[in-house]
Amino acid sequence: MTGAHFKFDEIGYWSELKLEIIGKYGSAYTTAFKNTNLKKYYIDGFSGAGVHLSKQTGTQIEGSPARALKVSPPFDGFYFIDVDAKKTAFLRSKWGSRSDVHIYTGDCNDILRKEVLPKIKFERYERALCLLDPYGLQLDWEVMLQAGQSRAVDMFLNFPVMDMNRNAIWKKSDKVPQGGVERMTKFWGDESWKQAAYAKSPQAGLFGASEMVKQGNEEIVAAFRKRLKKVAGFGFVAEPLPMRNSTNAVVYYLFLASPKSVAEKIINGIFSKY
Repeated sequence: MTGAHFKFDEIGYWSELKLEIIGKYGSAYTTAFKNTNLKKYYIDGFSGAGVHLSKQTGTQIEGSPARALKVSPPFDGFYFIDVDAKKTAFLRSKWGSRSDVHIYTGDCNDILRKEVLPKIKFERYERALCLLDPYGLQLDWEVMLQAGQSRAVDMFLNFPVMDMNRNAIWKKSDKVPQGGVERMTKFWGDESWKQAAYAKSPQAGLFGASEMVKQGNEEIVAAFRKRLKKVAGFGFVAEPLPMRNSTNAVVYYLFLASPKSVAEKIINGIFSKY
């Protein structure tokens, strides 16, 4: 099955679960603002075409944009961003005529920082649910920092630990390609990821020197959760949900970060079912 002369992305079962989770939270999010004057927006930094194919069945699966547009009570506006012009063209063919839908083609890091996030103002009683679901280490810390400091954004984040382990966090840290180091630093925001990813071995090495040992996913994730709170300024960051593939390996962790405590309670209730 194709659309606009390209193949829809195939997604695994774990991605289907993620879409379910985001849809459930989206409904809870807009319901919480139902009887207020707040304007609520949906932002998707890696939107795709709005349609996927299930790896299991080959059938079409609605992507995050399509699901967000069906949330009830509805959002007041939508911002969809993707670097692939064919995917955004397909989005426009489906929903581009709607005045509440804004579609951008390009690097979401620039578009979010310069064009979209500045539109969401806490002081103007505007709020947003922002999904940042990169394929790997394509996201910059500056986007997460801006979202956190706005006090107006609830952020779903795909923390791509499998891609980190493949490209940046190796057992032998001195063997990591420079490109992997730089990409990890842009995602993390500074080089403090190295302190999270490696610790001194309790076993003394040659001549008594301590060797650096790669930490497990849990330690790295815990350090980033703390960073979202302390540095980005999100008041509440729920314990993330590990998303596993068909071989039970963790592909990424799904974070929800928010300025409000009620968000953590809602997402913990949803996560507990998965």
